[in-house]
Parts: sequence; C-alpha cells; structure tokens
Amino acid sequence: MDEFNPPAFQKLEKILGTKFKITESSKSSSKREQEEFCSILKTWDKAWIRGNKLFEESGIDMGGYDSYFYNMIESLFIISYGVVKTEIIAWWVYERYLENGELAILVTEDNKEHLLKTPLQLYKFIKKRK
Repeated sequence: MDEFNPPAFQKLEKILGTKFKITESSKSSSKREQEEFCSILKTWDKAWIRGNKLFEESGIDMGGYDSYFYNMIESLFIISYGVVKTEIIAWWVYERYLENGELAILVTEDNKEHLLKTPLQLYKFIKKRK
C-alpha cells in the first residue's frame, strides 16, 4: 500500500492539529495499474498502427524516428514486468495481426492457445504468468 500525503494534507494537519495518513488499498492500486497498463497499450498500439499506415499510404518511413520512443516504452515495461512478459506485450503490439488481418493466437510453452483481443485481456494474461 502506498502512502499518500500531499502538501495540502500537511496544511490540513496544521489546521486540525493532528497527523493523519491516507493509504491506497491494494485493490485500488491494482485497479490503477490495470487502467494505466491498458491506456499505455492503447496509445502504443495506435502509434504503431499510425506509423504503419503512413508508410503503406505514402511510403514515408518514420521507423527510425519512432524507434527511440518504442525502445523507451519497452524498457519501462521491462522494469515493471520483466523481459519475458515484455516480449509478450511487444508481440501483442507489433505482431498480433497476421498477413490476412486476422488476430494471431499466442501459443505458450505448455501448448495452450490464447486469443488476446484487448489490452485488458493481455493485462490479465500477463498478471497470471509467473
């Protein structure tokens, strides 16, 4: 649980003459992580699709320019989720669509198939992984 004690609370403590702390519940923290994960994935995915569309329609390749941003995003995910989970996340962004436009199925080491359509489905899959 994270402590939350912004300057406004410190002023309130002076006025009330007593100290208090507000802590975020683990449930609230998990929900916030899930929402942030999904938001970041949606934005990352839109940027990737936009770059590909620009290249397909005009021949302009922004890959060299955008790669710095993608590397930064991937590095932050590695810090949060580790290398193996980040490889799955990156696969979802970069490679989940087959040539014919259909969604690819992720097959895990235990030969189980997973169809991950949304960032939320990906998040839940990632959180269940060891």
